[in-house]
Amino acid sequence: MEKTVSSSKAGMTYGLYLGVISIVFTLVIYLAGMVGESFVTWISLAISIGFVSWAMINFRDKQNDGFLPYKQGVGLGFMTCFIGGVISAIFTYILFQFIDPGLVEQLVQKGLEEAIQKNPEVEGNIEMVESMTRKFMNPPVMAIMGVFSSAIFGIIISLILAAIFKKDKPMFEEETQEAAEA
Repeated sequence: MEKTVSSSKAGMTYGLYLGVISIVFTLVIYLAGMVGESFVTWISLAISIGFVSWAMINFRDKQNDGFLPYKQGVGLGFMTCFIGGVISAIFTYILFQFIDPGLVEQLVQKGLEEAIQKNPEVEGNIEMVESMTRKFMNPPVMAIMGVFSSAIFGIIISLILAAIFKKDKPMFEEETQEAAEA
């Protein structure tokens, strides 16, 4: 008897797990005083890639009779990243809006310093650069950008990982089973 498993439901569940892991990671980075460090983004991306890989393998091998069609893998990976991104964005909003509103100012100043360091000519237009930076460095915009970037990243990584982990059902499964039994 063949069981039907919804990759959407599984994606929501794995997305919830990814969201919780993202919150824990963000808290560790926050408590360690490393918010805004560039290497943190790379670690976060690696965690997401690893988690989506695990979700696809686990879903294929333990919930879907050992099969993962490409389309189902893409949907599962996207849903995992999207739900995880929404949960992470909500926490990011809470962190920057309520827990530590001064953190936004720290990130703005750090961004301005890095911009001047990379391009000293920016110093002449620092007011304009600061104005643009402040437009994007506020909790609601950061949360929306977090969801959007999670969705885009989810699509890209899911297209790649689903191709790696896909395993289609044999086209003639019934005939193969009958031949093996005879």
